[in-house]
Amino acid sequence: MRSGIWRSCCLLLLVVLTGCGSLTIYDLTGNPANYNGQDVTVEGVYLWKPGNPGLSVLAKGVSTRNDGTDAQPVDTLVWLENFPAEASANLHRPIDSIYGAVRVKGKFETGSFGPDGSYTSRLVVQSAEAIEQVERVEYPAPSEAQPNQVSIYELEKNPAAYNGQTVTTRGMYYWTQASSGLLVTGVRTEKPLGADIASGVNPQPMGTPISMEGFPPDLSSQLNVGPGNGFVWGLVEVTGTFQTGGQFGLEGRHGSQLILDPASVKAIK
Repeated sequence: MRSGIWRSCCLLLLVVLTGCGSLTIYDLTGNPANYNGQDVTVEGVYLWKPGNPGLSVLAKGVSTRNDGTDAQPVDTLVWLENFPAEASANLHRPIDSIYGAVRVKGKFETGSFGPDGSYTSRLVVQSAEAIEQVERVEYPAPSEAQPNQVSIYELEKNPAAYNGQTVTTRGMYYWTQASSGLLVTGVRTEKPLGADIASGVNPQPMGTPISMEGFPPDLSSQLNVGPGNGFVWGLVEVTGTFQTGGQFGLEGRHGSQLILDPASVKAIK
């Protein structure tokens, strides 16, 4: 299920800002010939996604999953070239994309653009700025280890020293629809745009994630669960065999893993 919260907020924002002296994405896509070859300042929703080829466009809005991932652009798009990375620092940054409302200045052109020539217009960016500020909150795992335990920060710093050993540690459990279950040193979330969600939105792992096998799904209900079960995160204590120096987890993305004793896992309040 996709959430309509972000798309509704974004379109409302663009309507409100039409009196600020800038064009909007609606102006450019509605009458592209009127602006061909001109330097323009335009407001819209920036969307960047990695890949080969990647995606860098200005859209009317985006829709996402409940966990903020899998952002998809809405309606007619303008291809962007030379969008400055620093302008995206305060936008929404789930693990698979960057998106948010921006004001962009550049030269607008019509024709065939993008990696496969499928975009009928582009903006060669001269400058850009965010017109929303995403507020983030960090939830780090405890820095001190409990008696007879290993700190997750120690596992992150010196993984080879614990390879093949059974360890008990406390860290932040992190799961989204786009990732496997991970143990991390902290979680960073965004304050929601709409209704108050205590667990925040677009949670992101901090530090170097450790993949986990054997995490009991029933324990998720004791942690922070996002709308539509889109994400789960929270402080847990786990015991398991630690392995490092390989390719573990979803698509082999992680260099270390814990094979858990499910009975040992508990939520820490």
